[in-house]
Formats: sequence, C-alpha cells, structure tokens
Amino acid sequence: MVEDFYQREPFEGAPASEKTQFFVCYDEHNLYIGSKCWDDPKKITAKELARNASLRYDDRINIILDTYLDKRNAYWFQIGPRGSISDALISENGVAYNREWQGLWTGKAKITDYGWEAEIAIPFKTLSFDKTNTQWGIKFLRMIIDKLERSYWPVANLNTHYFQVSDAGILDGVEDISQGVGLDISPYILTGADTKRGEKSDLKLTGGIDVSYQIMPSLRSMLTINTDFAETEVDERQINLTRFDIHFPEKRNFFLDGANYFYFGIENYSRLNPNGQKIIPFFSRSLGLDENGDPIPVNYGVKLAGQANNWNLGMLYINDQREDNINDFSVMRISRNLWKQSSIGIIGTYGNVINDRSDLVAGADLKLSTSTFQGNKNVSLVFFGLQSNTKDTKEDRSTWGTQFVFPNDFIKARLGYHEIGKNFIAGLGFVPRINIKETYGELEIGPRPNKWGIMQVQSGGTFNYIKNKESGMLETSELKIKPLEIRFLSGEVISYSLINQQENLIADFNIFENFFIPQDNYRWWRNEFKLETRGGRNIRGEGLYSFGNFYNGEREDIEIQLNWKVVVPFFLGGKFIQNHIELSEGSFNANIFELNANVLFSPDITLYNFIQYDNATKNAGWQSRFQWILKPGNEIILAWNSSSLKSGNRFFINESNLRFKIKYNIRF
Repeated sequence: MVEDFYQREPFEGAPASEKTQFFVCYDEHNLYIGSKCWDDPKKITAKELARNASLRYDDRINIILDTYLDKRNAYWFQIGPRGSISDALISENGVAYNREWQGLWTGKAKITDYGWEAEIAIPFKTLSFDKTNTQWGIKFLRMIIDKLERSYWPVANLNTHYFQVSDAGILDGVEDISQGVGLDISPYILTGADTKRGEKSDLKLTGGIDVSYQIMPSLRSMLTINTDFAETEVDERQINLTRFDIHFPEKRNFFLDGANYFYFGIENYSRLNPNGQKIIPFFSRSLGLDENGDPIPVNYGVKLAGQANNWNLGMLYINDQREDNINDFSVMRISRNLWKQSSIGIIGTYGNVINDRSDLVAGADLKLSTSTFQGNKNVSLVFFGLQSNTKDTKEDRSTWGTQFVFPNDFIKARLGYHEIGKNFIAGLGFVPRINIKETYGELEIGPRPNKWGIMQVQSGGTFNYIKNKESGMLETSELKIKPLEIRFLSGEVISYSLINQQENLIADFNIFENFFIPQDNYRWWRNEFKLETRGGRNIRGEGLYSFGNFYNGEREDIEIQLNWKVVVPFFLGGKFIQNHIELSEGSFNANIFELNANVLFSPDITLYNFIQYDNATKNAGWQSRFQWILKPGNEIILAWNSSSLKSGNRFFINESNLRFKIKYNIRF
C-alpha cells in the first residue's frame, strides 16, 4: 500500500491535503490497482463520463508504469470519480506523450460517503515489457480540482515534467506473468451508404482485419487489411491566413499505436515548442489521407514497434489506393539508448505524396538529456540532420539543426537553429517551409508568491528569425513579449502579450478569397489578451482578443470558447473564431463556428455530435458518432458525416455518408 503523498502544486513539498491510498496486486494475466481518495463528497469535481476524455477539469488519479525500467518510456493510465478512463504513451522522460493511444483495459469508480474509490485491471497482453526484469517503475498522481492540488508518490518537485518517468518508485517482484500467445485478431464488418446531391446513393458492405503479434514481450508486430477509420473524429476547421501549410494532429488508432517509436529530432518537443512541428520527416497523416484530409482507402499495412534491449525500433509499410499508382510507402526508425536518458538514432522513409517523383529521406539524430542537472533540473541538447534523394534533384537537399532546452519551473529557456535546403523534400513528412535558415528562442521566469490569491506569475518572451538560405535576405521575424501571465489559486489565468512581426513578401500573397497583399516588406505591432476561467465550474470559458496593425492594414481577432456541463450525462460546448482584417483594398471576416452536443450514457456508451462551419469554404460539417463498447476491443459504432453548402441564407446537404461498424477482438 502507498499513502505518503506530497504536493507538487500549489505548495511544493507539503503533505497532500487529503488522504490517498493505492493498492497493487497481480495474477498471471492482469495487473490490478485500487485507490481510495478521501474528500468531502460535495467538493468532488466529477463532471466527465466519457471514455478517453482528458479529465483535465475533473478530480482524477494517474498511474505511470515504466515496464522496462528504462526511466524514459512508460504507460499512463487515468480514471475519474465516475469511471471515465483514458490512457497514453509517455516518451522522452515525460517530454512527449501520445494521448491518442488506446489500450485494452478496464476501470470502475464510484463516489462514496468518504470521498471516492477506483479499481482498474490492466491485462499484461496490453503491455510490452522485458520478461526477465522483475522490477518496474511505478508512479501515482492525484489531482484535486477544488484546490488545484497535484500530489505525487514518490515526491515530485516543480522542475519535473508532469509525467516524468525517471523519478518513479519501484514495483518489485513482477514475475510469473503471461502475455499468452501474444496474438490479437480484430476483424470488423462495415455497412453503410454514401449520398451526393443529384446522384444515386452508393451502398457499402465491406470488412477487414487487424492482427497483432508479440514477437517478444517488448516487440510487437501488426498487420492491417482493408483498414477502416469510421470511428475517427473529424478535424477541427482552421482558416489559414499564412503562406504555409497548417499542422493537423493524427487521430487514427493504427498510426497512433507505437507512434512514439517514430519520433525524430525535435519533434518530441512540439508540445513545449511549436518549432518541433516544422521538421517532421515522417508524418503519418500523409498516408491514407489526401491533401484535404479526406480518406484514401488503405489496402494493407505492416508495422513493427517496440524495444529490444537498449534498441528502440519502429518500422512501417503502407499500401493505399492513390490514383497516381504511387502507393507504396515505407518508414524505418531505429534508436539506441545512451546512458540514463540520452539516445542516438537513424530514420529512413521511402515514398512521396507531394509529387510523382520517387523520394528517399535518411537522417540521424543525437539527444543528450538529464533530469538531474544541478540536482533536480531538466536539460536537453538535440542535434539532427536529414538528406533527401529525390529523382531529378541533385543540390541543396539537406536539413540540419540543433536545439537546447531548459524546461524548468522558475526559469524556462530554449534556443534553436536549423537550416532547410531549397530542394529538401520530405515525401512522407511535414516540412511547411524550405530554403530557410531559422533561429528561435525563449526565456521566461515564473516566481510563485502563493499569496494574494496568486499561484504563479510568468514573464518573458520568444523570438523567431528566418532568413532565405540562398540570398540571406530576411523573410520573417517575430518577437513576442509577455510582460505578464498570472495563474490564480482560484484557477483563472490571464495574460497579456505584445507582438512585433515582420514579413518580406517577394510575391503577391492571396490571403483570403479575392484579397491579395502586394509584394513588399511589412512590419507591425499587435496586442494580445487571454483569459481562462477555472475548469471545474459547470460553465467554463476561454477568451482571446488581439488587435493591431497587419501588413498594409489592421487586424482584430476574437476567439471565445464556452463549455457547459448541463448535468453529468449532457455536455454543450461552443467556439467562435473571427479574424476581422482591413486592408488597403478592402476588408473581410474569416469566421469559424463550432458546436458540440454530447450525451454520455456511461463511459462505454456515448453519443457525440460535432457541427462546424467556416466562411472560407462556406461549408458546414456535421459528425454524429454513437459508440457502444461491449468490452475493451469489442465495439459497435454508428457514424454519420455530412457536408452542407451555403446558398444565400440557406444550407443544403451536398453529400453525406453513414457507417455501421462492428469490431470484435480475440486474444490468445
């Protein structure tokens, strides 16, 4: 039993304000964890009922399992007072975590007269581990929303990442456990119909299968045939007012499972640094989706992901139904652990979704990291390089860079530099901007007065400076000064930023519909205010307001998000984004509207409705997803997607698709 919990926030090192107990036991096939959380039942925040919800604004407990005891990678499990569960894969000692991963396990919870309690059962078939190692790393966390309290066992300091692995405790004596044969077979059958205005409905009846096999307890192979993603959430709309592509996250389970084994360079640090999304040699959304995010059927795919001793392996082959017959794509990522938290690795991709020329990308990276700098601080240094080999392209095909990160509580610092060649093509990756030299950095201080109702005050700034690699001419610069961000003990957050931006346009820029910004060198200042209310309230919101100059005119942005927990089973949420831009040739509004209306019958039976509209495409999308999880891996899904066009003041459904899917999982 574990019960010695200490706060990380709001009062570092103080004993937890409420009693918490964890119990651990196991049999041959499952790991069982129970928890008792004392609290005033009237003060428990428990508004979420959905499976795989973030629980960011609910009371909850987390369990971190380092099954290899490598102090780098781990599984993360979470459960709230009403039995809502979710999970993730942690990598880079807590720097990165894949929240979209969905393992097969069960959990139940209930509110009692003394607080709340929970029990979870994790099959060893869901986990990868070294069978010869009888010690695992284990860590317990409890969040009490009413007090904004995070308590940990073992004790954690403010410099550790929220889900840091290296300071976990030890679960000893894990032996005589079994993954069975290690074979999972998951067939599905799907039926439905596609309709398009003015055309005859196209009826669907198909099926497919996913098979996974544990080659060894720590290394898993996967095969998918006629892959379907009917249950996948649609992307949130974005109106791109920049000259470069926008990054959208991966949401499909086949690609998310084991995704951490394919991370390269600074990609893992994208959560802490948006520059991590600028050089991604393998971006799984390039497969099975077209440039508009619409599905391309996947014929079959093979994946190998896991660990063997100190080696981390990720290999993938996909064949999809692209019309240009260039539909075979391969990825290989291998890295080796060095010392306690560092690594060295290589990556290779073959295939090209950008154009019809064959493309091979190869690269290497070195990551030097520690969580014990000056005793308890995190610091890392990354070097990476990539080379593309594209047919009929011979010069300036390389990319390289380095980044230093000091991501600690009182002082956060980051400094990075990279060069991307003019002819560098990441055929299976995401590199929105080429032929540049970019320098970027951040410095922020965050004292914690813990009085006057204030938890933390943060001040600092970031900068980006981008030059053309060939000419050396400045293309873009941005300086963001944040004089003040205040996190209150009540849960509210307010901030103000002053932004200076420069853009040197060498050609006219089509920003929106028929509006163009003429070629010229532009510089402007903008102000930005943000407000976030406490998440535990029945009604919570976030707001952003910014104003200032913009190219040869002015810009005013408004973003409002409101969420309302009507009662526990019902949720309403809305979001409105408006960019009002006045240019010398005229003005326009870029608007996005979103509405969520969800009914959560239980953690296993849910109905999600998501409606969104943007005035750039003048298209309204509606997705409804009903999901019934009979048991983990066995599901019934009914999904409806529609696209409506606006004509005058009316909308009409232009096309829609209905899918009914049954999934079944057999474990040996």
